[in-house]
Amino acid sequence: MTTAIILNGKCLDFEVKDDYIICADGGYRLLGKKPDCVIGDFDSLAEIPKDVKVLKHSAVKNQTDGEICIEYAISQGFKDINIYGALDGRPDHVLGNLSLLNLAYRLGVNAVIRDKNTSVYYARGVFNLSVEEGDILSVIPYGGPAFVKSSKNLMYPLFNLELLPHRTRGISNIAAGKDISLEISRGGVLVFHIFK
Repeated sequence: MTTAIILNGKCLDFEVKDDYIICADGGYRLLGKKPDCVIGDFDSLAEIPKDVKVLKHSAVKNQTDGEICIEYAISQGFKDINIYGALDGRPDHVLGNLSLLNLAYRLGVNAVIRDKNTSVYYARGVFNLSVEEGDILSVIPYGGPAFVKSSKNLMYPLFNLELLPHRTRGISNIAAGKDISLEISRGGVLVFHIFK
């Protein structure tokens, strides 16, 4: 079973089909149907939704609503989380939303940011992904340098390469086959999969 977390992005122009749906505050406006739960301080909704489970918390907090939603989903036993509405908000929010992938990894669950034409993953160790030939793949170090020992089916192979956070190496690679893989022997990366 998968759970969806709908963040307070600008739009959601495709259907969310996950088994359980959590809206983070203003993400409720984007969904277009009744979620299973709404979590937030409700600073971005005019009124608290009715006829749905609501978990309200103080606006004075040290976490975003998205982070609280991740922790709630894990507390409910979900191991696979899809995050929507993460890439089209304020730049500082987008950066914070990307960090939710690393948080989920550290807490032992799988999380993916999903948009209409983009999916974003956090990866360490061996990472495999099914793609279409010609899709764009950007591999960006997260939290410090990352060492990519090997890659498979990338037009620009990554072998024994240290990716540095202050350099742009790793952006806009191209899938040369239907299955790509990376072996990351040190550090972690964000993998952006951009497709048609």
